Amino acid sequence: MRENKTDRRIQRTRRLLGDALLALIEEKGYAAITVQDILDRANLGRSTFYMHYRDKDDLLVSEFDHFKELFEHFESQPSAKGRHLQSSEYSPSLAFFRHAGGQHRLYKALMGKRGGETVHKLLYPYISDLMKTHLEKFIPDSKNSAVPREVAIHFFISSFLTLLTWWLDHDMPYTAERMDQIFQTLTLSGFNSALGIRLTHR
Repeated sequence: MRENKTDRRIQRTRRLLGDALLALIEEKGYAAITVQDILDRANLGRSTFYMHYRDKDDLLVSEFDHFKELFEHFESQPSAKGRHLQSSEYSPSLAFFRHAGGQHRLYKALMGKRGGETVHKLLYPYISDLMKTHLEKFIPDSKNSAVPREVAIHFFISSFLTLLTWWLDHDMPYTAERMDQIFQTLTLSGFNSALGIRLTHR
């Protein structure tokens, strides 16, 4: 029982610090934030902060677990074992757009303009690695492809992240479903042609 109370207290403290960080990113941008700003907003002491995190970058990285959990959830679905990357049942890009719509504050703080260069340097490689691992399961590594697989995957991921950031910075003028449709229309035909495969469009 005591352990459960301790775990809940730790989770509550981390959530207070995470919420404070995200709120401050929205208000003043990541670069301008100090650890003291975070402590003042969360109403916590400095020793408490350093019990959990090394610095504000460490706290920021902890917020990325949302993205990892998203991929782990979809990787565990039966439809993820199918042969198509994009389908009405399983679409990692659509999952991201929908998750972003439901967690708009989190995504906009981390990926939008206020996140700043440091956030992008940490976050983009993190998401790219998650998507790359997933995409490689669906895309054969063929020497006969017009474009090397790693180049095509980089283009696919970069295009998606650019479009997702635009959507967030413009306060989501279209639905998640419409944005995914736009993304697929813009990218899939070239992707299929370059790799000599057929990733389906809904």
